[in-house]
Amino acid sequence: MVHGQGIAVTGVGPVNRSMGGAGTAAPLDAIGALHWNPASISYLEQSEVSFGMEGLLADIGLSSTVGGNTQTTNGEAGVAIIPAVGWVDHLEGTPLTIGMGVYGIGGFRNNMPVDASNPLLASSPIFADAEIMQIAPTMSLRLGECWSIGVAPTITAARMQFDPLGPSAITPTSTVGSGNRVHWGGGIQGGIYYASPSCWRAGFTIKSTQWFEQFRFFTPSGVVRFDLDYPMILSSGLAYYGWDRWVFAADARYFDYANTQGFSDLGWQNVFAGAIGTQYQLNDLWKLRAGYNFNQNPIGSEDVYTNISSPLIQTHNIALGAGCLLTDGVELNLAYVYLVDSAVSGPAPSPPFGANDTISHNISAHSLVMGVQIRY
Repeated sequence: MVHGQGIAVTGVGPVNRSMGGAGTAAPLDAIGALHWNPASISYLEQSEVSFGMEGLLADIGLSSTVGGNTQTTNGEAGVAIIPAVGWVDHLEGTPLTIGMGVYGIGGFRNNMPVDASNPLLASSPIFADAEIMQIAPTMSLRLGECWSIGVAPTITAARMQFDPLGPSAITPTSTVGSGNRVHWGGGIQGGIYYASPSCWRAGFTIKSTQWFEQFRFFTPSGVVRFDLDYPMILSSGLAYYGWDRWVFAADARYFDYANTQGFSDLGWQNVFAGAIGTQYQLNDLWKLRAGYNFNQNPIGSEDVYTNISSPLIQTHNIALGAGCLLTDGVELNLAYVYLVDSAVSGPAPSPPFGANDTISHNISAHSLVMGVQIRY
């Protein structure tokens, strides 16, 4: 399972996912608005509660080329379930809007079998699993007709498991697999939103680092500790509402992995990502959506082996979606997202491998997302 821009998701909920994750300046539902720009919830048309559930199926392959012979092993990551809930309420008679978001913001799963013909998997399987959830109580203040500002303290929970645990960036010692309890962290995000009279909209958001308590893994030889945080993210967006029935949105993002505890040990680089999306109101009942997301790869060729259990690479995501009004104020939303096959290769460690031996990761994925918006 691969969630997104490195370890971070590319979008949340069926509406935002079908827009390629573009949402900093285009608040189309509570979930996407709460996640990408707390100030934008002031411009949702109505108060609402949104629910979403995503099933993500990843196809991960691990290849080794040793002595000129290449062997590829495919894993069985299985279907990952990613929930999302958003609530936004415009406080009547005041310029305040409040909300709460609860959603998955990152994670991965890798499950590779023993393969005697693949030197990387000849002696043991590889399993890694991580889930990161976030709670974001949010408040936005509207400043006149065109501006709003928003803030949200964030509470983040993460759980992870690795087998083997080492040797790795977590511990240099050869250690059998170990899971752990849910670990907690927190941070803050703030945003600003502008809606011009000429149908253009703009937004900017800063998500602080999510500072976690030290992760603890129980092993036969004692407790292994590892410092790992979630990176700072900067997002800017533009949207255009000037054509009847159409919404166009574009986002640009920056992820600060290189200066984040844990990811710096894994050799991750800072990356940029971009997203574009469009929504078309077909008629009174149906909305159609499409989106595209591009991500730089945070893992360089020299760090492929270091990230053998967590090959979080992806470059292109293509999304399609639709919304159907079931009854007054209730809309069913669906999305499909395809992660186009992504690959990264690098040298195998020498010794025990030769100077020209290499390792490669290949990943593709399919996601189906379904949810409901209830406006009131």
